[in-house]
Amino acid sequence: MQGRGGAAFAGTLLGEGEGLGVDWPDRWTKHKWCLLVSVSTVFLYGLGGLVFAVLTWFQTWVYSDVMYVADYDVLVLITTCSCILLLTFLVGITGTILNSRPILAIYALLLWPAFAAILAIGYTSYKRSTFALDRKLNLAWSQWYTSLDRLVIQNSLHCCGFYNPMHEVTPSKTCYVRTSLPGCKAKLLAFERTNLRWVWTVAFSVVPLHVANIFVALCCVNHVTVRFGKGIMPKRYRLQAEDVRRDAGKVKEALGVVSRPRFVRASSSSVFREDKEEMSPLLDDALGTYISVPSGYVIEKRR
Repeated sequence: MQGRGGAAFAGTLLGEGEGLGVDWPDRWTKHKWCLLVSVSTVFLYGLGGLVFAVLTWFQTWVYSDVMYVADYDVLVLITTCSCILLLTFLVGITGTILNSRPILAIYALLLWPAFAAILAIGYTSYKRSTFALDRKLNLAWSQWYTSLDRLVIQNSLHCCGFYNPMHEVTPSKTCYVRTSLPGCKAKLLAFERTNLRWVWTVAFSVVPLHVANIFVALCCVNHVTVRFGKGIMPKRYRLQAEDVRRDAGKVKEALGVVSRPRFVRASSSSVFREDKEEMSPLLDDALGTYISVPSGYVIEKRR
């Protein structure tokens, strides 16, 4: 019986949404739902960027090592931006679930460096792919890439040298003077144009969604619950002792001086007793006789 009673009581509490301190969905405001959807989208494109960066770092897809060598700075920016986005998501989902406005304020603040990181990815990749990409690759191959970097690109793209097997080549088992492999410039240029175009397209496509998330955060942070603010009355509206005395003085002035009535007691003259004795027989004949007793005793009718 005790176990059934406890289960019924727990079921009653859960049905009423009390006891566990959890706000059930029917109590969530529309601002909280908007925040939840917004934070979820931040998680999605942050997770997507991090997955792409991890797969590239571990060289799990075709030509990932080429991107590691040729677009190392873009890869670092993608990794950094994804980490910032996931951190922002953790702060945002914590503040949304706990209905904490200070935490949500931090979430709204973290959206701005994430926005700057997304713009940095898009700007860097767009500028590199659009303005004199072939000359940039010429300079990078001759001055920036090491022998190991050139070897990685040659093995991945199945080429030898930059223009031909005799121009700035890193010798290997497949790359030598009389090899039939072409130079790496054409293949590297085609890969960079395609890869960088995908990067800046995705980055600039995320920008409108991220701006919308910033707008939602700014509009909904203070309305995550029905109550606005922390529920504490501002100091200037708090009632103080001086205010009570001032109001009491105003009431006295409005009503004037009220005198307390005096206590009235029965007269001790014999005339009052004689009148009472004369009226008693009349009352007995008309209504019957009742005995008045002290409080706590039963009043009985005399027969």
